[in-house]
Amino acid sequence: MSKSMILLASFAVAAYAAGPAIVPAEFKSNQTLLPAYISLSYELSGFPSFAGTKSSPNQYSVNLLQNIAKYQGDMPRARVGGNSQDRAIYDATLQTPTASRCSADPLAIQCIGPSFFDSYGAFPSTKYSHGFNEAWNNASGLSTLEATVPLACKAIGPDQLETWEFGNEPDLFIGKWRPNNWNETHYVAEWQNGTKKIFELFQQHCPELATPVKFNFMAPSVSSPGSKLKPVTIFNNGEDTENIIKQISVHNYITGVNSPGVTLQNSLMNHASTVNSINNHVNTAKSLATIPGLEKVPYIQGEENSLYGGGRAGLSNVYGSALWVLDYVLQAASTGVIKRLHFHQSLGASYSAWYPVGVNATTNPTYYGKLAAAVFMGKSEERYVLPLPDAVNSSFESAYAGYDAKTGRLNRLAVINMNEFNSTQAANTRESKTYEFMVPSSTWKVERLTAPGADVTTGVTFGGYAYEYATLGKPEAVVRRTEVLAVVGARTLKVTVPASEAAILTRL
Repeated sequence: MSKSMILLASFAVAAYAAGPAIVPAEFKSNQTLLPAYISLSYELSGFPSFAGTKSSPNQYSVNLLQNIAKYQGDMPRARVGGNSQDRAIYDATLQTPTASRCSADPLAIQCIGPSFFDSYGAFPSTKYSHGFNEAWNNASGLSTLEATVPLACKAIGPDQLETWEFGNEPDLFIGKWRPNNWNETHYVAEWQNGTKKIFELFQQHCPELATPVKFNFMAPSVSSPGSKLKPVTIFNNGEDTENIIKQISVHNYITGVNSPGVTLQNSLMNHASTVNSINNHVNTAKSLATIPGLEKVPYIQGEENSLYGGGRAGLSNVYGSALWVLDYVLQAASTGVIKRLHFHQSLGASYSAWYPVGVNATTNPTYYGKLAAAVFMGKSEERYVLPLPDAVNSSFESAYAGYDAKTGRLNRLAVINMNEFNSTQAANTRESKTYEFMVPSSTWKVERLTAPGADVTTGVTFGGYAYEYATLGKPEAVVRRTEVLAVVGARTLKVTVPASEAAILTRL
């Protein structure tokens, strides 16, 4: 049943956070983010399941994506690639979109057929990036490139194209598909030869895409700023001498599934950990911007998520990770130099925002983190984000202000209380904190990201709504309360947030 109430006073609380934080009424920056800041990356092998086909789309996925688009003004960009991109061998006789074995190459561990490309166009009003196989540097790899370039360019076409990609995390080829002494110089030469071949195939099959405006790539798509192939060295070795790199892409994961000492509180629900991870990218992006010709090339995270290796159940797929997603998006956006994020999706992976098909089809908690972030961000190309460290007093909390980039006016606030509370604890032990902000006289709508505990995989809501498979991802009111806070007189805005909960405030 839907409930409605107006709240004009603060709640009873157990403790006050630091503050009050002085929030500038206006803020301007010379950094502009790309549209669709919250975008996605799909493992190539699972993309047809997430998308369906153009003639028969996966409506559950479409609805979930359109929910995000409603707030950020654009459908999330769809980057299709990942590890399986560099394992994919094309087999024209394959009757399914993908397979783990095929006759085209007995050694292949991932195959794609003609129907794979029917999935492009399944998501309406979406721009795509397709990743070509670089790792298989042999006869079947070359024949795959020659066969898939025409299929991909015709399926995507000029109107749906975001960019292309050649190779995924090439630094991880070393010692596996390339010799131990394979370095940045070798990689650059190989990448340039491969993209030259792709251009020649475009000229033959899709000449409308063989133009300076349309023939472009995200690169180098290495696994991290500290990868064995260093991004700065790659570009200093001339990777973009042809000026075809549209986006500098470097991947990021907080840590690995099997890394020692990984916990929900210390690894993910931890603002200091998130800041440290993001700062590695900020430093790399700033170094790259000093290289002639790269000053205006946007730096993105073309693939990122919580724990590499698909995430871990009990960490990546629980509600605590939704709070991490929200904190991660806002912190990354606040840097101004990380222009877009692509959260990775893979069939059955714990870190996926949803499972798209079968008996396990479900909306995972991290989806709600992305939705809350979209509400805060709005149109990312019109958003400035400012961290508010003075509003909190521990690394398990964070706060942000959001500004309209056109006017500089304050119109969003976010508070994320990541102190871990689990559903196994008594409800009356869930402590709350009151956060105080010095703002102009104003009225604010409050929408809360909440769940019974950081450890749960179900029962998550944002703004009182659920977006589950039972409704094919469409919003369903669970407990709908209209919460409004008014700031008068002393100009102190007070908002109470329980442990393991977040609040997004929108200025009315």
